[in-house]
Amino acid sequence: MRIANCDVMHKYLQMLALSACAVVPFPALAAEPTGTAIEFYNAGLNHYFTTAYPDEAAMLDAGTLVRGWSRTGVEFKVWARAEDHAGSVPVCRFFGTPGSGPDSHFYTANAQECALVKQNPKWTFESIAYWIDLPDANGKCAADTTPVYRSFYPGQTVSESNHRFLVDLTMHQKMAGASILEGVVMCSPLSALQVQADIARLLEQATFGPNDTLIAHVTGVGIPGFLNEQFAATGSRYTSNKYVPAGGAARYCPTDPNPSCARDYFSLFQLQNDFFKNALTSIDQLRQRVAFALSQILVTSGLDVNEAYGMANYQQIFLDNAFGNYEDILTKVTLSSVMGGYLNMVNNDKPVSGVNPNENYARELMQLFATGLWELKQDGTPLPDANGKPIPVYDQSTVEGFAHVFTGWTYPLLPGGTQATHNPKNYLGDMTAVQSNHDTGAKVLLEGFGQPAGLTIQADLSSAIHNIFTHPNVGPFVSRQLIQKLVTGDPSPQFISRVAAVFDNNGRGVRGDMKAVIGAMLMDPEARGDVKLDPGYGKLREPVLFMASAARAINTQSDGVYFGGASASLGQQLFYSPSVFNYYPPDYVVPGTTNVGPEFAIQNSSTFINRDNAINTVAFGTIAPLATYPSATGTQPDWSSLQALAGDANALSDKLNTLLLHGTMSSAMRAGLATAINTVPAADPLTRAKTAYYLVVTSSEYQVER
Repeated sequence: MRIANCDVMHKYLQMLALSACAVVPFPALAAEPTGTAIEFYNAGLNHYFTTAYPDEAAMLDAGTLVRGWSRTGVEFKVWARAEDHAGSVPVCRFFGTPGSGPDSHFYTANAQECALVKQNPKWTFESIAYWIDLPDANGKCAADTTPVYRSFYPGQTVSESNHRFLVDLTMHQKMAGASILEGVVMCSPLSALQVQADIARLLEQATFGPNDTLIAHVTGVGIPGFLNEQFAATGSRYTSNKYVPAGGAARYCPTDPNPSCARDYFSLFQLQNDFFKNALTSIDQLRQRVAFALSQILVTSGLDVNEAYGMANYQQIFLDNAFGNYEDILTKVTLSSVMGGYLNMVNNDKPVSGVNPNENYARELMQLFATGLWELKQDGTPLPDANGKPIPVYDQSTVEGFAHVFTGWTYPLLPGGTQATHNPKNYLGDMTAVQSNHDTGAKVLLEGFGQPAGLTIQADLSSAIHNIFTHPNVGPFVSRQLIQKLVTGDPSPQFISRVAAVFDNNGRGVRGDMKAVIGAMLMDPEARGDVKLDPGYGKLREPVLFMASAARAINTQSDGVYFGGASASLGQQLFYSPSVFNYYPPDYVVPGTTNVGPEFAIQNSSTFINRDNAINTVAFGTIAPLATYPSATGTQPDWSSLQALAGDANALSDKLNTLLLHGTMSSAMRAGLATAINTVPAADPLTRAKTAYYLVVTSSEYQVER
C-alpha cells in the first residue's frame, strides 16, 4: 500500500514535470513570489510531503488518485520559474527509489548536494520542484526572505525516514526529540502581505499595539531600523509625583485644598492615567513595554505603597533603565525606598539582643528577581543532580547571609530634616545608609562565596548584588520571563537559550545588557515571521495590553481614566499586584493542556464577560470626562479610517485583519464578520465600522496573540 500510494504520485509528477519544463516567454522580473510550496501529511505513513505544483496539490486535496494526504497548514513562498527572480536557484526534487531507497521525497537547493544525490541509486531525480533563494555563508537569509529549515526523521526503518521543510522554527524545536534539525537550507521570498504581517506582529510585541501610521512607518524604515529608533527615543516620564507626608489620607487631606486629595495622592489613580496616556500616544513604545514587563518581575504593589509619588518614582526606574544593564536595575530596585518599604529592607538592622535581620527582601531578590529556586540549564530547564532531582539555588544559610548584607538602610532624609538611624517614612529618593546599623561581619552568599568582613555598607551591598547578578541562572530566568511578557507564553528552551546567551555576553563581553537582550529577543526567528503555526505558540493578551492595543488600533485619544478602571474589571488593576508574585505566575499551565499560559491564570468567566463589556463601551458607548478630574478629556476613538471602508464588508474585514490579526483571520471568521456587517444598513457606515471592530476585538483570534 505504501509503495503503490507513492508510485502513483511519482507517475503523476512525471506528467506535471513535462509541462513545467515547457519553453515559455521570458517575462519581466516578478515583484512578488510566484509560487507556494504546500505541506501535506499522511498519518498512515507518518510522512510529510511538500509540493509547489498546483495540480498536484489539487490531486492530493481531492484524494482520488492518492488517498490519505491532508494539508497541515504549513506553506511557504517560492519562485515558480527561474526567470521570475534573478539570483534564484533550482530546487532538486528526489523520490526514494522503490524497493531500495527511503519511501519519501527529498528536496535540496544545494547544487553539490543535488549532484551527489543524483549519483545515489537509492534516490530517483524527479524534477526541478521550484526556484528559491539561498542563505549566505553564515546561514543568514536576506531581509526580504525568511529561512526554510530542514529536519530529518530517521524512523525505525529506512522506509519510515522522512524530511520536513518549515519556516516556523518553533515547530522544529517541538519535534527535537524525534527529528534532527539540519539547519537553514533555503530562503523563502516574502510577499508584501507577509512583510506587512510580520511588521504588525513586531508592533504587537514591541509597542502597545499597531496602528495604520506605525505600520506604514515600519514598512518604510524596516524592523531593525524601527528598533534602533525605539532604543534612541526619549523616555516617557510619570508626572504623578506630588509629595505627601506619611500618615495617610485621613491625616493629611483635611489640610489640602484638593477635594480629590485621597484619590489623587493616596491611590495610584493618576499614575494609572499617566501610564495609559503614555501607552496610547508616546513615541517610546518599546521602552514602555519593557518597563511594564520589568515591573511585573521586580514587583511592588499599591496595596502596600499607595502614595502616588512613591510608586511613580519606583516605576520610573524601569522607564529610565529599560535598555540599561540588569545589574544596575537590581541595584536601583534594592536601594529604592519603595521596595525597602514593600519587602521590609528599610530599617532592617544588624542583630541586636538576639533579633536577627528580616529575611524577606533577601529571599525574594533571589527567588523572584534574579535566580529562581532551582539551578537551571542555559535553556531554562532544571539542572538535575545525579539522582535526577532538582538542585536548589540557595539554602537557609544563604538567605541569612544576604539578610545580613541588607542591613543598615533607612528612608531618605526629608528636606530640612535631621539624619537619624531610622528616618521617617518617605519615598523621595533612594534609601540612606546608616553604617552603625550595618552588620560588618563575614557572610556566605551564592555558590558558597565568602563575603569578607569589614566592608562598608555600600561595598557590602554592591558585592552581594554582583554575586547574584553573575549567577548562571539569571540569564535564562530573566530571559524566559521577558519572552513571556513580550512574545509568547510558552517559549521553547532553544529560544530561551539563544536570548540567555546574549544576556551572558552581548558580543562585546558585557553581561546583562538589556538593549542587546531585547534586540536579540525581538529579532529571534521564533519571534519573527508573518504567522506562527505551532498550536502552543502565543499568549493571551493580558488586560492592560488588551485594552491599550484595542484603543491604539483606532487611534484613540484618552486621559487614561477609563482604561485604568476597565483593566481592573478584567482582573489586572494596574500597579496593584495582589502580591510580590505578580498578577499571575510565569509557570501557570492552561487547564486541559500542557501549555504554559501565564495570563490565563486571571481569566475566568467573569473577566471574560467583562472584556466584551469593556470593548462594547469603547465601540458603542460614550466615555465622557470625569467631572472631578481637572485635566479630564474623556476617551474618544477615531472611526474615520474604518468608516471610510464600511460600505464594503470585504474591504472592512481586510483592514481589520491587517490591523488587528496580522492577516491570520480564519475563513470562518471572515464569513461570519461579513454577514454581521451586512446586517447593518449601508446607510449607517459608522455602526457597520463599530460592529466589525467589536466583533474582531472580542474574538478569540484577537485575544490570543500569536
